[in-house]
Amino acid sequence: MDVALRMALAAHVTACDALAPGSPFALALSGGLDSMVLLDALAHWVQTRREAGEAIAPPLAIHIHHGLSEHADDWVVVCEREARLRGFVFEARRVSVPRDARQGIEGAARAARYEALAASCVAHGVGWLLSAHHANDQAETVLLQMLRGAGLPGVAAMAVEGALPAVGGEVGESGESGESGESGEPCRVRLLRPLLDISRETMRAYAKARSLSWVEDPSNDDRHYLRNALRHDVMPAIAAHVPAYRETLARFARHAAQAQSLLDQLAQADFDMARSPSANGDERLQRSRLQALASSRLANLLRYWTARRGLAMPPEARLDEWVRQIRDAQADASLELPHGDAVLRLYRDELQWTAVYGSAHRDDAAPDAVLRWSGQREWPLPQWQGHIVFTPVAEGESVEDTVDERMLRAHPLVARSRAGGERWRERAGGHSRSLKHWYQSRGVAAWLRQVPIVWQGSEIVFVARLGIDGAAQSDESTGVRWRMMWRDEA
Repeated sequence: MDVALRMALAAHVTACDALAPGSPFALALSGGLDSMVLLDALAHWVQTRREAGEAIAPPLAIHIHHGLSEHADDWVVVCEREARLRGFVFEARRVSVPRDARQGIEGAARAARYEALAASCVAHGVGWLLSAHHANDQAETVLLQMLRGAGLPGVAAMAVEGALPAVGGEVGESGESGESGESGEPCRVRLLRPLLDISRETMRAYAKARSLSWVEDPSNDDRHYLRNALRHDVMPAIAAHVPAYRETLARFARHAAQAQSLLDQLAQADFDMARSPSANGDERLQRSRLQALASSRLANLLRYWTARRGLAMPPEARLDEWVRQIRDAQADASLELPHGDAVLRLYRDELQWTAVYGSAHRDDAAPDAVLRWSGQREWPLPQWQGHIVFTPVAEGESVEDTVDERMLRAHPLVARSRAGGERWRERAGGHSRSLKHWYQSRGVAAWLRQVPIVWQGSEIVFVARLGIDGAAQSDESTGVRWRMMWRDEA
């Protein structure tokens, strides 16, 4: 067993640039048999490299206290003792697991665990987190995902190396999640599972030979949880007839991962083909280009785009409905397809993901906000999910669409929701027209029009997504002038 573990670590750990001499790495330490075996094996691996003259930084052992077991406090004590005995830095983090979570208590605990692990790694400057998942875990995950009707990404199960789920992101059964999109920064920590080719039986033999101590979680015997039922009831029956089932399921998972990789490449090609140029860099697909795709190919692209945005995968029925509506909609149709905290919208032949913007009803208008401007560069307006940016005009720059500083300081600025009937002019001396006219002529979608109007007394100074009113631009003074721009935070 010691030889097998060293070979696994040499194949996967030593090859990682992030585990070069002096680079810290971490271990997820639950206290159970698997993680204690990896802790012990890593300690020997570190000692061997140090004896060879390499400068190995003290590894970090991270224990997550879920608070779900009456023995949880005792497990912290055991993990800290065993980690420090082997020269590891130790940290325990407590998490709160909601018992009524939509994804169930197992899913909620998993999500909280990975969020805490990622946060600990970031806090300690750790680039790699090692976990003790093994061959039995892999086989159970493949069967579990198949029974749940997962697609290829699910049955591809766990990779030896991958991204640690983003802090706050959705975490699947395998512990993986997509890269976060505009909703947040992707987590830079990498996840390494060096023991995926090692069976639980081999690890138990190693633990006994090394006289290791570990904790037993009583919930692991609770057959109410499907994974436990598979482990205790189904897998032994399969092993009696197909002794090499772990290798077979692992091979199937690798094939599924390869097939998914090819589908992703196809989706990327379709994405590039349909993508519309955008001045602000957001992702938009031209619907008329997508209509030539077969339904299955369009569904593949939509799954890819959903994952690319860091969103949960839609159920099959919802995905089929998206495909139907996108293919059947008239050329001038508008669509809103809600999905979690986002909406897939069709407007003027372009598909795009947006945030869930507030209601357009007047009764839901946001309260006024007042600013006595004195040089601020930003005016946060969370009730409209954005902020106004003030930028001084540099010497020699055009003063079009700018306002004089003295005007900004003269009276309080009041941000107010649209009430209807407001009029705006593009240039000083130009004709004033309704906001609806300007928004339509500039292609501002209806869901983006619930933004603030900035007033001084009874005069409009600035309209979000349109700019500074012509009357406010008309001052011919030679003083400092400022631009005003709207930025979304949604």
